[in-house]
Amino acid sequence: MNKFSKLVYEDLQNYVYALVDPRTNEIFYVGKGQRDRAFSHLNESLSESKDDAEPKKVKRIKEIRLAGFEPRVDILRYGLDKDEAHNVEAAVIDAFGLENLTNEVRGHGIKFGRQTAEEVEQLLGAVELELSDLDTPVMMFFIHQTYSPTASEVELYDSTRQYWYQVGEWTRTKNSEGDYPYKVALAIVDSVIVRAYSIKAWLPAGSTFSTRDHYDFEPEQKKWEFIGCPLVDFEFLGRRVVRNGDPVQATQQGYSYEPSPKDLKGNFD
Repeated sequence: MNKFSKLVYEDLQNYVYALVDPRTNEIFYVGKGQRDRAFSHLNESLSESKDDAEPKKVKRIKEIRLAGFEPRVDILRYGLDKDEAHNVEAAVIDAFGLENLTNEVRGHGIKFGRQTAEEVEQLLGAVELELSDLDTPVMMFFIHQTYSPTASEVELYDSTRQYWYQVGEWTRTKNSEGDYPYKVALAIVDSVIVRAYSIKAWLPAGSTFSTRDHYDFEPEQKKWEFIGCPLVDFEFLGRRVVRNGDPVQATQQGYSYEPSPKDLKGNFD
């Protein structure tokens, strides 16, 4: 089966589906959509692409087919409106744990998603921290899309340090004393500092071993990663970061600086 009949569309409406490995009955991908969206992944995996650039989902589908089977599509909930589909999708992904699926991100509605009781207390009860009160320059990495409450410390570290586009050359260059302009990296989820790391070195993306998919990045892609160490005693862990009283929002590029490179450059030799 590779599509629904037209008679089904009206009752189906928005739905949440799972791709299942028939060899183990294991769900390996969760998504939402309308009409024949669930089957589009099966066609996608037939296209030609470099193995090192393929998403985990595509690799899994090809692996199943090489074993002589075909992935199964299961419908988890149907007859939903868009908001309901977003919430169901996010809840199912959280229940499995992002690291146990081939999904790249957690999905919509993650602000209200699965977390430990301690994390809910941390996120909802976080004391505000005005950025101007930070006593050291920091890079803030917004990892809400890849953050999972069931992820290991190494997985959280990799989500924070990789793979970032167009990190400025100046911010990746040490001064005469061997220091980077920004020595501290903060992992931010819903404006709250969930982890802090020192930045020891910047390297081209894909240079180090990682728990994430290892792509063969080309130099012209201008993506970077850092290596560092956890700062478990960082005094502002668990604080909600605000600027002039407003929670700091994720940027399109996924990271930002405080203070800005323009403001810091004049004070950094």
